[in-house]
Amino acid sequence: MNNIIQTIKNTWLIISLISISACERELDVVSFYDKEDISISEYIKSQGSTYSNFLKVIELGNLERTLTARNPLGAEYTLFLPTNDAFDRFIEKNNNYNAFQELLNDVDYINQLGRYHIVNIALNSNDFPFGALPDTTLSGDLLTMGFKIESDTTVYIINNIAPIILPNIKLTNGYIHVISEVLPPIVFNSYEWLKEQGGYSIMTQAMEETGIKDTFAVEIKNGKSRPLQNTVFVESDEVFYNEGIYSLNDLKLIVSDSNNYTDYSNGLYQFVAYHILDEHYFLNDLEGQSTNFNTYGSLPIFVNATGLDIKINTGVANFDTVISSYDTTIINFITLDYDKSNVITKNGAIHFINNVMYLYKPPRSNRYFEFYEDPVIKRASKMPREHLFDEPEDFTKIRWEGQEYIYYLKSSADILGCSNGDYISISGDFIIYYEIPKILPGNYVLRINADSRGENNATIQVYLDGKKVGRNIDLTSGAISGDFGEHLIGHVVFSNYEKHEIRIQPLINGTFIWDYVAFIRE
Repeated sequence: MNNIIQTIKNTWLIISLISISACERELDVVSFYDKEDISISEYIKSQGSTYSNFLKVIELGNLERTLTARNPLGAEYTLFLPTNDAFDRFIEKNNNYNAFQELLNDVDYINQLGRYHIVNIALNSNDFPFGALPDTTLSGDLLTMGFKIESDTTVYIINNIAPIILPNIKLTNGYIHVISEVLPPIVFNSYEWLKEQGGYSIMTQAMEETGIKDTFAVEIKNGKSRPLQNTVFVESDEVFYNEGIYSLNDLKLIVSDSNNYTDYSNGLYQFVAYHILDEHYFLNDLEGQSTNFNTYGSLPIFVNATGLDIKINTGVANFDTVISSYDTTIINFITLDYDKSNVITKNGAIHFINNVMYLYKPPRSNRYFEFYEDPVIKRASKMPREHLFDEPEDFTKIRWEGQEYIYYLKSSADILGCSNGDYISISGDFIIYYEIPKILPGNYVLRINADSRGENNATIQVYLDGKKVGRNIDLTSGAISGDFGEHLIGHVVFSNYEKHEIRIQPLINGTFIWDYVAFIRE
């Protein structure tokens, strides 16, 4: 706890410096190979017995041709390649298989296992975030990246399990990073992971008592199953003990005034719900943020992050005082255990906090929404190019009528007047809907940012929760500089902490290129 602020800053400075020198040394290590004309698959074959087990996995999983060819999406591949020794340890620790041949006989698992190690984009170690990788594996799952500082280098660790021991082997169709452990596909949700680990009994019992553990189940939408996406902040039992809370009953006495624990208004229910964000966020998603994040409870949490120095609910309480020879620093915010966080589950991420997080009403903040709440857009935002979507049922926060498809563009360069170089686009006689996450009650100014100088652009009307707001907007002119411009739609008042829906439709048909919607507090 002591010196936490300086420790975080020093740690990430060291990571940055060591990563640069480590990457230089690591590239030298692999420079002895002539890899100009061989594919990922051919490289695995060329290394004899070192990777023969994984070679059998990709052969049985019909992945050999995939790893010989170029990625049809044009982004190449990244393979996290386990050694034979890694498979030996995997079998030794796995209760389902007594020998490697038994693993090979499980064809369904082999198919999933091989695809789980292949990411659908080329990633050099310089591209690694502190969190989820920017694209999914061929099995449709996310992998996370963590870091561990050793005496003379930085070690990259996949899913908090598998260290990279030989990075950046560049081949004709992507990269190989050799790992010392096999990556078992994630099959558990966040509650199941915490229950299995032990050391989180107070929180898992509270999840059971309130029924909130069921929020981690798989949802069925349009005939397709998918895990509900969320983020869990959790205190270990040790953190509770430090606050004099030694059991679930102790926690109930503090936060609850009735025994109807499954009721939304119950204090214990609210306590647990307040620890769950209603979208998935890894630590790199929180980087640089200064805004409220919605929870399953009746209040949001406030995150203020300078880089990866993440503070939660600043001002809620004084947790510690750090005294140095120069000044005194009051720690008045919830802190994170960075080394343990970014645990990936079927739902999203688990992060570990070092203080008990009670409900706290933060001040209202300006809210900007750029469609990233929808998993489809969030994934696409990691891949610079134009994306065409023609299956509305794949989306959870966006829907449209009147047209077969929408476009999403993620540019690799800045676009003047356009936030983050990305936008969605729809043309013709359309209606587009966007579900806005919960916003604290109060008075706001509603604004949208859109392309405003195209001669083929539409004239639009904006609706909020089914009611027309403001005048119509002619998008053929109006941007002060660049093509994009922010338009004041009107003043709105929210009485409850709840979700809202924006509807936009043309009064004069044309193209609508939408950057973001904003609610600016008054």
